[in-house]
Amino acid sequence: MSKHSYEYNTDTLSYEIVSIPLKKKLLRWSIWTLAGMVFFTAVILLLSRYVDTPKTILLRHQIESLQMKYASLLLQMRDKDHTLDEMMHRDNSVYRSIFEAEKLPVSMREGIFEDVQNHIAPLDAPHGEIVWQVATLLNKITQKTYIQSKSFDEISNLALQKEQMMRCIPSIQPVNLSDRRIHISAMYGWRRDPIHRHLQKMHDGIDFAGPVGMPVYATGNGSVSAADYNFNGYGNHVIINHGFGYKTCYAHLSRLAVREGDIVARGAIIGYLGSTGKSTGPHLHYEVRYHNRAVNPVNFFSDDITAQEFDKIIKALQGDLRGGTD
Repeated sequence: MSKHSYEYNTDTLSYEIVSIPLKKKLLRWSIWTLAGMVFFTAVILLLSRYVDTPKTILLRHQIESLQMKYASLLLQMRDKDHTLDEMMHRDNSVYRSIFEAEKLPVSMREGIFEDVQNHIAPLDAPHGEIVWQVATLLNKITQKTYIQSKSFDEISNLALQKEQMMRCIPSIQPVNLSDRRIHISAMYGWRRDPIHRHLQKMHDGIDFAGPVGMPVYATGNGSVSAADYNFNGYGNHVIINHGFGYKTCYAHLSRLAVREGDIVARGAIIGYLGSTGKSTGPHLHYEVRYHNRAVNPVNFFSDDITAQEFDKIIKALQGDLRGGTD
C-alpha cells in the first residue's frame, strides 16, 4: 500500500505528493470494510428471503409430504367413523332389539368425546389445523369404539343367556304323539271335576291319555326339584325347575325315572305314564308354571313339528344323552 497521496495545489496549479497519517488510513479502511460487510449482509438477507436454500427446499418438501399424509389419514378416519356410525345404528336398531336390551343414547356414546374435545386446542404450527382435526377425530373414534365394544360384550352375554333359556324353556310335548295310543283327553281351563261332577274346577294343565308305561319326557333342560308321591291328588309326580321362572309338573306317573336334584335335558325320560293319585284312568297330567302360576301348556308346543318329527327329535336327544354331549 502506498504511503503517499497526491493533492492538487491551487497556488502552484499542480499535484503535490502529500503524506497521509496512519490514523486517517485506518479510519478509511475501517469505514470501507464496515460498508462492505453491511452490503454483503444485506445481500445475503435479501437472497435468503426470496431465494430458497437447499435446506429450506428440503424442509418445505417434508412439510408438504406430511400435510398430504395427514389429509389422507383424515379421509380414512372419516370413512371409519362413518362405518362405526352404521355399526352403532345396527346395534341399537337390530342387535339390542333382538335381545330386548335398551338402546344406548347418543349422549352416552359421544358424551366423553365432547368433554375431551373441549380440552384439545388447535396447534399454532404450520398446518396445525389438519393435525387438530386428526387428533379430535381419533379421540371421537376411540370413544365410540370403547362404548360399542362394551355394548357387544353385553349383547354377547345376552345371546348366551338366550341360547341357554331357549334350551330350558318347555317347548316339546311330554309324550310321543306319534304313538296312536296316546291322545289329549283334557285341555287347560275350566271344566267339570271328573270325580265330583257337580263342581266346576280350573284344570291347570293338559291330560294325555294312553297305556300305562309309556315314556314321559322332560320338555326342557332343568333340575328335578321334586320326585315323589303327592297325596293331594298328583300321585307319583315330577317337578322340573327350568330356571328363568319356568317349572313343569308331570303327574299320575306309574313309575319315576329320576330323583330330586338330578339334572335333566330336554327329551330325557323322567317317568312313565300311569294312573296314581286322583285319577279316573291312565293318563299324564302336564303343567307349565311361570313364576309359580299355571299357564296354558299349548302355548309352549311347537306347532310346526309333526308327530314323526317329534319322534325324530326325541331319538336324537336321547342319542345325545347316551353320548354325553349335552
